[in-house]
Amino acid sequence: MRLLFEIGMEEIPARFLEQALSDIKNNLQKKLKEDRIAFDSMKTYGTPRRLVLLVEGLGEKQEDLNMLNMGPAKSVAYDSNGEISRAGLGFAKSQGIEPKELELIETPKGEYIAARKFMKGEETSKLLPELLKSLVMELSFPNSMKWGEKHFRFARPIQWFLALADDEVVDFEIEDIRSGRKSKGHRFFGQEFEVATIDEYFQKIRENNVIIDIEERKNMIKSLIDENCIEEGEQVLIEPGLLSEVTNLVEYPYPIVGTFNSDFLEVPQDVLIISMEVHQRYFPILDSNGKLLPKFVVVRNGIDFSENVKKGNEKVLSARLADARFFYQEDLKNPLVNNVEKLKTVVFQKDLGTIYNKIERAGKVAEYLTKKLNIEDRAENVQRTILLAKADLVSNMIGEKEFTKLQGFMGADYALKSGEHELVSKGIEEHYYPRFQGDKLPTEYEGVIAGITDRLDTLCGCFGVGIIPSGSKDPFALRRAALGIVNIILNSKLDLSLDELVEESLKTLETAGVLKRPKAEVKKEIMEFFKQRAINVLTDMNYSKDVVLAVLDTDYDNLVEAQMKIEALEKFAKNEKFNKLVSMLKRVGNISKDHEGTVIDGNLLVADIEKELYTKSLEVSKAVEVELSNKEYTQYLETILSTEEVIDKYFESVMVMDKDENIKNNRLSQLRFISEIFNKIANLTLIEEK
Repeated sequence: MRLLFEIGMEEIPARFLEQALSDIKNNLQKKLKEDRIAFDSMKTYGTPRRLVLLVEGLGEKQEDLNMLNMGPAKSVAYDSNGEISRAGLGFAKSQGIEPKELELIETPKGEYIAARKFMKGEETSKLLPELLKSLVMELSFPNSMKWGEKHFRFARPIQWFLALADDEVVDFEIEDIRSGRKSKGHRFFGQEFEVATIDEYFQKIRENNVIIDIEERKNMIKSLIDENCIEEGEQVLIEPGLLSEVTNLVEYPYPIVGTFNSDFLEVPQDVLIISMEVHQRYFPILDSNGKLLPKFVVVRNGIDFSENVKKGNEKVLSARLADARFFYQEDLKNPLVNNVEKLKTVVFQKDLGTIYNKIERAGKVAEYLTKKLNIEDRAENVQRTILLAKADLVSNMIGEKEFTKLQGFMGADYALKSGEHELVSKGIEEHYYPRFQGDKLPTEYEGVIAGITDRLDTLCGCFGVGIIPSGSKDPFALRRAALGIVNIILNSKLDLSLDELVEESLKTLETAGVLKRPKAEVKKEIMEFFKQRAINVLTDMNYSKDVVLAVLDTDYDNLVEAQMKIEALEKFAKNEKFNKLVSMLKRVGNISKDHEGTVIDGNLLVADIEKELYTKSLEVSKAVEVELSNKEYTQYLETILSTEEVIDKYFESVMVMDKDENIKNNRLSQLRFISEIFNKIANLTLIEEK
C-alpha cells in the first residue's frame, strides 16, 4: 500500500518548514510502530504552502498481537489457601483481564502468573483516518494561530487536505476541512487540480509550477544563478543558511539580478552585505577578488523574469542602504572612545552592573594575564582594546538594532578611523571570535586577552549570582563562553592555569561587591564546567574520548599541557606496547585501589622480587619526575613501561593478600606507590585496550 498525505495552507515562515516536515515524519513513524503497521520507506516534501508525506510499502493490516506478560511469582499472587492475593488482582487489572484468565508459567526460578494477550490486526485503511487526523492535531510550531470559527491551532490557516491510500481517499475531517483528492498549484502560476492516483499528483503538481522537493529547489537556485546571473569575473556570495531560507520561501525559484547605486560602496562592504542577506534575503555579487559590486540576486517566487519585481527590490534595497550610510556617517562624526561613557547606562545584568563595570573588571584580569604571559610590551594595547571593545554597542549602526551582527566589526572600523592603533582595531573585532562552533579564532594578543577576560567575567559573574545553565536553559550563553575560552587557550598555546584565571576573575567580582555566593563553591562549579567543555573541545579535535577522559580526570588546570599529554598517549596507543601498559596498570590499580598510603617498610620485604620491585620503583619514580618537569610525556610512558618485566615476575611469585596483616599492607602500599607513578599524567585505568 502507498500513502500520500498533503496539508495545504497559507504560507508558513521559512524557518518552520523543515522542522515541521521532520516532526510529521517522526510522529507518523512512531504512530505506525505503536499501531503495529509496517512500512518500507517514508519521504517528506515541502514548500511554504504545503507539507507532503509519501509512505511506500505500507502494511495492508496491523500485525496480530500475541503477547505473554509475566507477573509476580505464584507464591506472591496466591495465598496459602490458593486464593488470589492483592498482588495477583492488581496484575490482572493492569493487564485488563479477569483473574480466572491468568495462566501459570513454569520458569527456571519457579512458577509465575502470566497474562496472554491476542489481538487480531485491523485493516490499515480503517485506522488511517484517525491516524492522519491526530497527526495534524498534534503538530506544533514555535508560533501558532486560530482563524475564523476554528478552535484548533496551526502555523497558518489550513486550506485543504489531500489524502490517498492506494489511490482511494482517506476520509477524515477537522473542523469542516475535509480530506479529498484536490490540491492547489502555485499561487500565481498554477491552478486547483484533482488527482485520481498518487502518481498523477506528482505529475500535476509540477505542471502547476510547484517544485515540492526542497533539495531540488535548492539546486535549481544554484544552477539558475550560475547560468543566468553571473558575468565573467563575478561570483555570487551564497551563504548556506540564507540559501536554505530562500529555498523555503518559494515554490518555484527564479533568480533575478538587480543593481544599486555605486555611491553606497563607500560604506564598509560587510554592512552592505548584512543589509542584503539579513534584511532582504538577497545574494550579493562580488568580483573575482571578493570585492562587492553594486549588484545582487533576488530569488523570485515565479517562473520567469519580471521587470516589476526587479525594480521593486532595487527600490527597497536602496532605502535600506541609505539608512546604513546615514548611520555610518553619523557614527564617524565622533571618535569611538566617546561612546565608552555611554556604556555606564547600559545594564549587562541587574546584579552584575553595567557594561562599563564589566569592562573595568575585565581590565583587572587582563593585568594578571599580560604579566603571566610575559607580554607587558602589549599591555597598553590590550587595555585600550578592552576599553573600546564594547563601544560600538551604543553606536547608531549597532544601537538601532539594524546591524547587530556587525558588533565588533564596526568597532574595529570606527577605531581605525578614530586613529587607534591597528592592533587595537583588530583586537576589537577578534575579541568576539569564536562566535559559533568552527568559527575563526583571535590571532593577536589584544583579541585573545580581551576575548578571554570578557567571557570569563560573564561566566564567573553569572555563576556568582546564581545564574547557572540547566538543560536547554542558558540565557547568557555560558556554555558557548566557556567553549570559546577553551578554544582560544588551546589555539594560542597559552601556558595558563585555569584555576588561577578563575580565581582572578572571582576576586574582581568579590572586590566589586557583586559576588552573592561563597567564592570557593562558585570556583569549584566553574572548574567542573570548564572540564566538561574541555572534554567536548578535545574530543571534537578527534582525540579518543577515553584518552581525553583519562588525562582530564587527573588534571586539566593547564589545557595546553593536557593536550600534550593526550597527544603523547594517542601516539603511544598505536604502539604494540600500549596494551601491555594498560593491562599492567589496571592489574596494579585494581588490587591497590582501596588501600591508602604509599609508605613502604623495607624490613617487611620478604621475597627477593619484592626488593627488586622496590628498587625499580624508586629508580622509575626519580626518572619520571625529571621527565614530567621537562614535559617529556612519551619518554615518561616508556619509563613506566620498563617496569613490566619485574611486575610480571612479582605477580607470578608473590601473594599480595598475605595472611600476615603487616606484610599484606606493606605489599599494598608498594603497589599503591607504583600505581601513583603510573597515573601521573592520566588515570590510565580509564583507557580502553586497543
